[in-house]
Amino acid sequence: MSIFDIFTKKNETEINDDDKPQQKDIKVDFSNFNKVTNYIYQTSGIVDLEKRALTSSRIQQYAQKQNIYDTNSFLDAMKNDKSFYQEILNIATVNETFFMREIKELNWLIEHIKNSPSKLHILSMPSSTGEEIYSILIMMSLAGINLDKISIKGFDINSNAITKAQDGIYDDHSIHKLDEDTKNKYFTKVSEGMYQISLELRTHANFEQKNIFDLKNNHDRYDIILSRNMFIYFDSTKRKEATDIIADMLKDDGIFIKGHADNISEHKNLEKIAFGIYKKIV
Repeated sequence: MSIFDIFTKKNETEINDDDKPQQKDIKVDFSNFNKVTNYIYQTSGIVDLEKRALTSSRIQQYAQKQNIYDTNSFLDAMKNDKSFYQEILNIATVNETFFMREIKELNWLIEHIKNSPSKLHILSMPSSTGEEIYSILIMMSLAGINLDKISIKGFDINSNAITKAQDGIYDDHSIHKLDEDTKNKYFTKVSEGMYQISLELRTHANFEQKNIFDLKNNHDRYDIILSRNMFIYFDSTKRKEATDIIADMLKDDGIFIKGHADNISEHKNLEKIAFGIYKKIV
């Protein structure tokens, strides 16, 4: 039976003729679950959720824990309860990253920062759990660049990821590409296999929970926007919309850096200058 079919869940009790408690079946009807995934797609751009059986199952299980047992109630909850909708997005998004990921583009960025005559405003979106931003700050510090030469912030749709980024605590996998000297210089071991990045680096990073599609007509402008492994969630329609938003948020001559796996839409104001790196032209 498909996870989208009607099934039953034991929940409420009844008393039979022998005064023995019995469970009453509650019907759970997510047979039109595509209505839920369509709403998530329209608001967040996340596509193909209905094809990700494990994720869809986890979403439905969470709904049932909130006493939601049918598609229409599910839709109402997402539209009217921000905290419920946020938890659904947290389940739907994956935050799998590590320090110094796709290092070639980061090396290019550090040289760009070093050679810039003025302070640069940088945005990482999605910032995930913070490894990308902290990697940039570590690389700047190792290169002898004053951290005040940039202001850097991260946006992510996943509120749990934002909390983790703000805490700055990571496991062995997250820091596996760092050498021992770098680990010892910038991290403190807080428990077995867990390390917290230095307070100095944490104070230079700002993280906020935001959805890119809520940033249309946003007035903030950035010298550099990194958006790596976000476009993998989108179809061609949402890729175009996201590319338009990023191009609009860049200052003239600003830099856009995409991820290796990302396909972006061609844009009249974005010119490729290196692998995965684009400059805004007007």
